[in-house]
Amino acid sequence: MTNDIFRTVRELLQSNKCVLMGNAVNNEGELYDDSVENLTAILAMKDSHSEMLQALTWLACEADEDMPSDYRTDNFRAALDAAFEAIAKAKGN
Repeated sequence: MTNDIFRTVRELLQSNKCVLMGNAVNNEGELYDDSVENLTAILAMKDSHSEMLQALTWLACEADEDMPSDYRTDNFRAALDAAFEAIAKAKGN
């Protein structure tokens, strides 16, 4: 697997009219070995992503509700806002 597991996705999307013109599929229309590895790695991330999103949501909600006002600095609020924005983006909102 290459360091850039999203390369295959980009290649397929960029050449979506003729995937044989991209760099993810060979002349016989089969995915290259590294493309298969990349897509498999992305698929394996699905469960981890869901678990991480649930944990971040729980942590952000708990921090927002239970943090004493002494700790509610502008930086804390900015970090919490960034967490909630990341959660919404990950959920597709």
